[in-house]
Amino acid sequence: MDNQRTLTKYLLSFIEGLKQGGIKRAVISSGSRSTPLSLLVNRDPSIQSYIDIDERSAGFFALGLVKATGEPVALICTSGSAAANYFPAICEAEATNQPLIVLTTDRPAELQGVGAPQAMNQQYLYGSHVKLSVELALPEDNSTMLDYSSWEGFSMVSRAQVIPKGPVHINIPLREPLLPDLNLPRPAKAPTKVLPGERVTDLSSLLPLFQQNGLIIVGEERTPQEAQQLLTLAAKLRWPIIGDPLTNLATVQSKSQNYLHQADLIFQGHLSTPQVVLRFGRLPVTKPVTQWLAKQHVSTILVEEGHQFKDQLHRSNYLLDMTVNEFKKCFDKLVFTPTSPAWLLRWQRRQGLAETILQTNKDLQKFNHSGVVNQLLSHLHDQELFVANSNAIRLVDRLTLSSAQNVRVYGNRGVNGIDGLNSTMAGIVAASGHPLTLLIGDLAFFHDLTGLEMIRRYDLPVTIILLNNNGGGIFSFLAQSSLPSTDFATVFKTPQDLDYEYVAKLYGFDYHRPTKYSEFNSLLNQPGHHIIEVSDSQDCPVTIWHQLVNAYQQKSSEIND
Repeated sequence: MDNQRTLTKYLLSFIEGLKQGGIKRAVISSGSRSTPLSLLVNRDPSIQSYIDIDERSAGFFALGLVKATGEPVALICTSGSAAANYFPAICEAEATNQPLIVLTTDRPAELQGVGAPQAMNQQYLYGSHVKLSVELALPEDNSTMLDYSSWEGFSMVSRAQVIPKGPVHINIPLREPLLPDLNLPRPAKAPTKVLPGERVTDLSSLLPLFQQNGLIIVGEERTPQEAQQLLTLAAKLRWPIIGDPLTNLATVQSKSQNYLHQADLIFQGHLSTPQVVLRFGRLPVTKPVTQWLAKQHVSTILVEEGHQFKDQLHRSNYLLDMTVNEFKKCFDKLVFTPTSPAWLLRWQRRQGLAETILQTNKDLQKFNHSGVVNQLLSHLHDQELFVANSNAIRLVDRLTLSSAQNVRVYGNRGVNGIDGLNSTMAGIVAASGHPLTLLIGDLAFFHDLTGLEMIRRYDLPVTIILLNNNGGGIFSFLAQSSLPSTDFATVFKTPQDLDYEYVAKLYGFDYHRPTKYSEFNSLLNQPGHHIIEVSDSQDCPVTIWHQLVNAYQQKSSEIND
């Protein structure tokens, strides 16, 4: 590996991000560890550099530049006590809301706490006096990490300019050798990003993008009202739209010809490449969508409220601080010619094929976890649905065909844990007063058994569909399943061998264990509290899913666009 080339490419990408965020000036204090960053910034024709050997003076000099220009300014120093000398100027910048961008270089982890010279703990060095503090990963030369370093530079400068403005701190550990390759070309200039510090009220500058072939990707929980607005937007643009169950795109009352229910299957085959991707919030749970999107280099618009920078792929070209409602209102003011219907038709053909694959799979018609989930939404009405993490939400995302009647979907997809799901569901019912159905696996259910007490205590109308495969079924889909059987069973499969009928009795639930669909369907939408246990093996959902993927991939190649 060429460490010099890796270091240089990584820092050049970072500097490009700084410039996209608005950096035009930098104040550099000389030092050894900061050598590559200082040299590359000083040689950048787009950045005016000032050299100040005293870091305390440099901090206040940079503060003066910010005050006079109203623009963010970068401060660059070496490791150790040099960084501590910025502190007075940072405190002043905090008190007066000035966007100082503090770039401290540092020793890598192996030189921390072992007596290495000029090494001290620089993480969170400035405490609460900066708006945000991050430490960059060590340099790597691959597209993922180059995108990451650029994004960190851009997003940190942008965050400094979000009102209330203020200083931010980026700590940059670097390994020797420290001299960069000064002959390497700078990266191609990326499209200018719309800075989140600017409150957007006019989308006319993006009009050319809306007249191209595009795709809408929606993540995070969305209200039914937001879901309807997004479907209306997709119809006006003539673009396909995808989103996981929590977006409620599948459960609003009016059916959409633009919504792709089976994105998890569709993105396993050949796809037409859009010219534009319009994203709302984080990426959905549908992993093939994320993997496909990571390979695309198309204009990407990210719409989110509150400057949260939720782009794990670090690819967005335009960041709009707007709610769905605000975006839709601004969009409706535009006059434009939408793309040809042929673009949407390409995706509808694939959606039609995916539906056919699901409808004709014989194992999905049997009474098992996959089959139950495949039919669930079509049998729920006037309910709220809480979908647990791990297998439950993925089965709903992959296998749901038809929409539900007046059903709102909830979940806990912030950090995607299996803890507290019963309790969260109980809190939703207590506040809303509406009957709720919980779809949950046995490990997640077991993890929060005490949460059932709140349902009993407050007599909440809850039906729990317990998908029991006696352990961690999600791992049967993952690489861990290739481990030796003893290791897999002990560490990942983790069978609990519990009898949940006793749990039902303990917390006052009616217990049911149906073995066919007629029994199961009759238990839905009923008053009171119920546990409906559906048993299956951990391997069955994996087998069915592989059948579906193989069938879709064989047939999708026959689609003629």
